[in-house]
Amino acid sequence: MKKNIAVFIMSLLTIPVAEAIDLDSLFEVSIGGPQARARLDRLVSYHAAGTVNISGLMGHFEEFFVPPDKFYLEVDFEHFNMVQAYDGQAAWQKDHNGFVSELEGYEKVNFLGEIYFSSYSYLFPRRIDGSYEYLGRAVKDGIKCHEVAFYPLNEDTVKVYFDINTGLRRFSTGKLDNLMTLAVIDDYRDVSGIMIPFHSRAETQVENLFTEFTIESVKLDEPFDPGIFSKPTVITADYKFPDDKEFVTIPFDYRLGHIYLKAVINGKKSAWFILDSGASGNIYHTAILDDLSLPLVGSLPAKGIGGFDEVQLVRSDSVTIGELTLYNQVSGVSDLTGIGLPGRDGLPFGGVLGYDLLSRFPLMVDYRDSTLTVFNPDSFTPPDSGHMIPFQLTMQVPTIKAELNGIPGSFIIDLGNPFSLIIHKNFVESNKLDEKLDDIRDISGEYGGVGGTVKGKTAYAAVFGFGDIRIQSLLVVLPGESEGISGSEKIAGNIGNLLLERFRVLFDYPRNRVIFYDPEK
Repeated sequence: MKKNIAVFIMSLLTIPVAEAIDLDSLFEVSIGGPQARARLDRLVSYHAAGTVNISGLMGHFEEFFVPPDKFYLEVDFEHFNMVQAYDGQAAWQKDHNGFVSELEGYEKVNFLGEIYFSSYSYLFPRRIDGSYEYLGRAVKDGIKCHEVAFYPLNEDTVKVYFDINTGLRRFSTGKLDNLMTLAVIDDYRDVSGIMIPFHSRAETQVENLFTEFTIESVKLDEPFDPGIFSKPTVITADYKFPDDKEFVTIPFDYRLGHIYLKAVINGKKSAWFILDSGASGNIYHTAILDDLSLPLVGSLPAKGIGGFDEVQLVRSDSVTIGELTLYNQVSGVSDLTGIGLPGRDGLPFGGVLGYDLLSRFPLMVDYRDSTLTVFNPDSFTPPDSGHMIPFQLTMQVPTIKAELNGIPGSFIIDLGNPFSLIIHKNFVESNKLDEKLDDIRDISGEYGGVGGTVKGKTAYAAVFGFGDIRIQSLLVVLPGESEGISGSEKIAGNIGNLLLERFRVLFDYPRNRVIFYDPEK
């Protein structure tokens, strides 16, 4: 017995323990030493400019940082530009069509996590909150490094690897929802005594999904416009609403769990489109564009329920839905064969109408009457007696707090989902729902959308609730493996039309709320 105790004690003594090092000194060396730290401490402004490559889409960028935490990043492509910014309180973005919205939820956390490093907040804690710990030595891509775990905002973990020989940051790893990311940081140059990396490239495990920045110039303490950090209050409208009307009513065709609207592209091509709040933009089906000659403005990967798909970007002069018209729109193009059905009047399936339509107007979906009532955003007052649920936008998709069998989570509201409720794989596994749901069965075949298809199962949940609404014995779908939204670790599930059709549903993007009404009233 004593011999066994001795062996046990000896084994404890041989377990590797992370060496104790002075992290503050390491961080100081990584930027160029004590003088570099003193220079950053008295920094008034930082301005960098250069080129950016987002999965093959080339552009130019400008980045501003003003201590303690104001940040602005603008990316200009040849035919459109995009912005993300933080004014010290609110984070906001301008999308591919120039529409401005707040960044919220885990997307805001991810953005502030990037600012945490850009602002050197690990050296100046008064800037962005966070913490860190030393993990030990590691070899990354053949380079001996010090491995440090950072916790920006004390939430997600980012591991950073400092070259043992130079002290410079060389690599970082983290997660973007369910995707692992690896960033390579190099081409360090001395700018006023500060060692600044002029090149970085972040990749994921998804093929051809990367972001690469190459700095061409850095300027410190130059004059700047303080207004750039604030969310714009005046936005030029890119739509036409009838001047003399409070609302317009548009009929739709409700088939197989999808809402179909008739739309006309450039005043020439009519087609039926699925109304899809789960789409972060409008997407055309490839087959309907052959004779329209829309100019190509780039391509980007798009995340769908089954994974990622390469989506071309085109610009149209107009998209007309009933009495509404959207002008000068950048939209995606993808082969959506198998997703939609031809509509009445012999018209083809045209694609999906998503955030670019839904975000412009308050609108009511009435499943019983098959009508979409679109309200004038300048004079809108919602009808009384509804159940109001606030939402945040996740990838431009409305996301609410709800409970499944008493377990809380964040659920997107997806008009493109023909089922009642899809419960994402991570939420199922982390809450052991396979032991808490009833009548679990395999689905014959596959389902999906942009990004591919997935297999899954069905089951019954005892209760699903949001606000003061409770739905008993709800049929749910449990997807299998996926790199798409159904594999999300941040979003618990996806609310679809077979649940929403129990109500009249008002989407009010300008006020970040959805209101559920009794269909009889």
